Amino acid sequence: MAEKKIITRKVISKTITSKRVVKEVESNIDLKVVEEKRPIRTSEVEVESEKNVRTKRVCTFCQNKSEPLYTDLVALKRFLTERAKIVPKLRSGVCSRHQRGVSKNIKYARHLSLLPFVPKI
Repeated sequence: MAEKKIITRKVISKTITSKRVVKEVESNIDLKVVEEKRPIRTSEVEVESEKNVRTKRVCTFCQNKSEPLYTDLVALKRFLTERAKIVPKLRSGVCSRHQRGVSKNIKYARHLSLLPFVPKI
């Protein structure tokens, strides 16, 4: 026969009730339905606000089917901060392959003195 057990825990945050089936192996297989309260995970809650909706970024070089070049200073300056540091991949929105090319071409353009190593004060 199926037995119902209710297990509760005191939780300060919001809780949801979930049902799971626990199998016990004996001479006969008995199924127990256990209800438990647990804190809500953010992945389980569907948030309808527009702030949490992320759109997938597309690499500008992949989109245009081009490669970063050291002679294209306008494109390379987009990947530099005002302190002349190279912008990381997560902020720039470029794929890892093109991020390596961007940083390599920025360093090459600095070596040829097309781009500054330090900002002008």
